[in-house]
Amino acid sequence: MSAQPAIDRLWLHDDEEEDLVGSDWHQRAIVGVFDALQDVAEDAGLTWHVGNQHTLVARLPDGRTWRPCPDIMVHPRAGSASREEMVVSVDGPPALVIEVLSPTTWRYDRDEVQGKGAGYMAIGVDEYLLFDPLGSYLDPPCRAWRQRNGIVEDWLPEPDGRYRSASLGVAFRPEGESLRTYGLTGEPVSTHDERRREIARLRADRERQSQETVQLRADQKRQTQEIARLRTEYERLRRRVEGQGAGQPPESDAGSQ
Repeated sequence: MSAQPAIDRLWLHDDEEEDLVGSDWHQRAIVGVFDALQDVAEDAGLTWHVGNQHTLVARLPDGRTWRPCPDIMVHPRAGSASREEMVVSVDGPPALVIEVLSPTTWRYDRDEVQGKGAGYMAIGVDEYLLFDPLGSYLDPPCRAWRQRNGIVEDWLPEPDGRYRSASLGVAFRPEGESLRTYGLTGEPVSTHDERRREIARLRADRERQSQETVQLRADQKRQTQEIARLRTEYERLRRRVEGQGAGQPPESDAGSQ
């Protein structure tokens, strides 16, 4: 795309159930980006609304109403309150839309002349990114566009492979079946699985430390008992030596006749 698409050539349709229900890898990729973007917004105190396959109500320049359900869309000022839909005439267009390709949607998602790519640009979306988790429809697994002042151009990755969003300040890079999100400082945002493993590690460390504490207390108790025994023995021997020095019969050892 090098300019706004021709509106009369768009064959856009509203998303239906078969457009939304995907395989496990499709849904995991969506949820991974959704969680990461929410974490970025929450940590930075931003007013983003991150949508996950909910309806975007848009009016095309020719007057038609279009109701797509982007896999991921981010409105930078719409707030985090839960919604059933976003309305472009009220909220403005999303700054970013991400679609994860699937067998039933990939043609429609990547069609930059008549499909979603052209439609999103026509309603004013700044940046549009496609991700193919299995590499079945894109090689490399990402393709993207962005527009400024009505001019649509390819959104190319940086030398490090990251697609940096000029609108939001975050970046994305494919990692196998996942699309890694990088936060505002450039650091990778932990995924749900990574957080789960880190929590499991912390719990294991806490359990190990608890066991070590129990063992330490047991060792301290044994040491205290041993010190008490040695003190008792010391006192017995001291009294025996003092008794001998005073001319008293030596104290018999325990058990002697």
